[in-house]
Amino acid sequence: MEFRYDHLTTQDLRGTSRAELLVNIEANLSVVDADGPVFQEDLFPVAELARDLSRWAAQPEEKRENFEWESMSYDEKGTVRIHATEAGWRLGSVQTPDSWSRPVSWPELLGSIRDYVARVRRDIEALGIDSAFIEANDD
Repeated sequence: MEFRYDHLTTQDLRGTSRAELLVNIEANLSVVDADGPVFQEDLFPVAELARDLSRWAAQPEEKRENFEWESMSYDEKGTVRIHATEAGWRLGSVQTPDSWSRPVSWPELLGSIRDYVARVRRDIEALGIDSAFIEANDD
């Protein structure tokens, strides 16, 4: 499973508050596995997802529940969701309810999340924006 994005943009960025940065650093996102795309969305808030995935993945295993993303940009919960199954972790979206990734192990999922977060941080820094807001724990 891989989180991919391209065409990173700040075209809608109008301020420097954490909320502005999280919501308005966008890119065309796709999540793919061996079978192809599982989820795709243009002008997706990649920084906000990076922050929330990073927080979720850092939770102790005994406290980690399924991930049902609550974005400031979407009315519906679960635009990105990650569920544990007996076979492994699967990623899907309420926008495409019948499309789920193949199950992957926790180490594989964690590696995909870490790679995604690192790429988002690197690309934000390349834009001249301090990416520390992604790791901030206070809201």
